[in-house]
Amino acid sequence: MRTPVILSVAAGALLTLWVGWGLYGIYSTERPPYQVVEALSPQVEIRQYEEQTWVTTAYESDDAAFPVLASYIFGGNQEDERIAMTAPVITDSAMAFILPGTLSQSTAPAPDGQAVDFVTVPARKLATLQFSWWTPPSRVEQKTAELLRLLRQENVATTGQPFLMRYNDPWTPPFLRRNEVAIEVL
Repeated sequence: MRTPVILSVAAGALLTLWVGWGLYGIYSTERPPYQVVEALSPQVEIRQYEEQTWVTTAYESDDAAFPVLASYIFGGNQEDERIAMTAPVITDSAMAFILPGTLSQSTAPAPDGQAVDFVTVPARKLATLQFSWWTPPSRVEQKTAELLRLLRQENVATTGQPFLMRYNDPWTPPFLRRNEVAIEVL
């Protein structure tokens, strides 16, 4: 009789630690500021973002691209300088990390052989659709189609291609994860 109680308490403690880790990541990670211009639904917003500096690498898969960017920000650069992780991680034909607001293309440490580029993304307006859990390609495609359908219904003109923004590390409980599909709007 004691074994089920002990297992229940242990499982509860592990779940609490897991949720706590997820919440710590959510509230301690720098995110780019934005202003909500218009809420089209509870999940869809049009936002105004300021200029950002990204470090990018070619995207074939998460397993190929993420380590390249992570090695750069975790000190594998010519200055051996660690750079704080920010959110979201952006994925389209490339994967990008947004550099912290204190860094720019000219002040960021030089890469140490990684296949990365720096991109200054001008201020822009994005339409975003937020969702949680995991981001398999089929789900991202479904959410992208949902966003584009709503934007067409609302006669919101877009430019460029949709992309994925993921805000949490892989250890965050899926029900706490914040993901968004986004596209630039005119």
